[in-house]
Amino acid sequence: MKTADITLVFQGQFKPYVTRDHEDFARNLKLTRKVLPGAPIILSTWEGADVPPGLAVDAVVESADPGGLAPLKLDDLKANNINRQLVSTQAGLAAVATPYAVKMRTDCFLEHAGFIDYALEQRKLDQGRERLLACSFFTLDPTLFERLPYHLSDWFHFGPTALLREYWSTAPMSNKDARQYETQAHASSSSLFERKFRARYAVEQHVCMQFARSHGYACPRFLNDVSEDVLTAYRRFLAQEVMLLDPWQIGLRFEKYGWVAGSPFQRLNNLMHLDWLAIADPHLAGRTDAPQLRSLIRQRQHQKALARRAFRYSRALHTLLFDPNRPRHPVRRLAARFARRLARS
Repeated sequence: MKTADITLVFQGQFKPYVTRDHEDFARNLKLTRKVLPGAPIILSTWEGADVPPGLAVDAVVESADPGGLAPLKLDDLKANNINRQLVSTQAGLAAVATPYAVKMRTDCFLEHAGFIDYALEQRKLDQGRERLLACSFFTLDPTLFERLPYHLSDWFHFGPTALLREYWSTAPMSNKDARQYETQAHASSSSLFERKFRARYAVEQHVCMQFARSHGYACPRFLNDVSEDVLTAYRRFLAQEVMLLDPWQIGLRFEKYGWVAGSPFQRLNNLMHLDWLAIADPHLAGRTDAPQLRSLIRQRQHQKALARRAFRYSRALHTLLFDPNRPRHPVRRLAARFARRLARS
C-alpha cells in the first residue's frame, strides 16, 4: 500500500490561528503530512470558513451548515453536532479519489502511521478481506459503566474509501430522536451515566447502527439495550467488520483528550485493542506473540470482571462516587485508589 493511495480527510470546524487552548490546525496538518508523505489531504469544513492562504491541503470542501440539535445529554449545554459531522464527513469522503481514506478530526494529528502496518498484518490474517479500522477511545464496552452497544469511536477511521463512504452514509438524526428522553423514561435498569442521555441514541451509535443493520446485525431497540441477541450480534460485528487499535498504535494524537489514556476509569470503560483481540481472534492464530498476548488478555479480563462486580454492588453510592463537585470526599478517594490498583493488577 502506497501512501499516495490514501487520502486524509480532516473534518470539522477549525480556526486559522493558535487558540487559547493551543489548538493549532496548521501544525496538525504539517505533522500529519510528514508521517504520510505523498498522501493527498482534504479539508472538509463550512461555507465561509477562514481558510488562510498557503494552508497545506490539496483541496477544501465547503458545505452549508445544517445546524446543531439539542444537547446530547440532559446535563450538557453544548449542541449535539451529529448532523454537522455527517454533512462534513460525507462531503469530504465524496471528494476522495484514492482507493483508501482516513477520516479524522481537525483537532487531531498523526505522529506516526503505525495504523498502516497493523491494517496490512490484519488483512493478511484475513486472507485479503478489508475491515474498518477505528480507535479504542471511545469505543465503549457495553458490559461495564455505559452499556451502549455499537458505540464505535468516530475519532479516526481508516479503510477502503468505498467502505468509509458506506459507513458514513447515515441519515441525519431527527429532532424527535435528539429529544427522546425529555419525555420518555429511561429503562429502569439504566446506570447513572445512561440516565444522562437526552437523545434516543449516542452519536456514535446512530452512525454505526445504520451500517451494522444494513449488514444484518441485530441492533439495540433503545439506548442501552443489552439483550443477549444484541450483545451477541455486536461481538460478531466487532469480530468480522472492525479492527480496534489504541491511539498510540494508530499514531493518533488528540491532545484535547490526552487525559483519557491516564484515566483508570476510561481504560476500563472502553474496548481496548486487547479486548478486541479477545473477541475477534480468541485463538490468536498465526500470531508469533500469542503466549504474551494470552497472558495480557487474561489479566485484562480479570480486571474487567472485578470492575463489573464493584460497579454493580456500589450502585447505591453512584451519585456520590461520580459527582465531579466532590472530588475529595473520602468515599470518592477510596474508589479512585481502588481503580488505580485495579488498573495495575
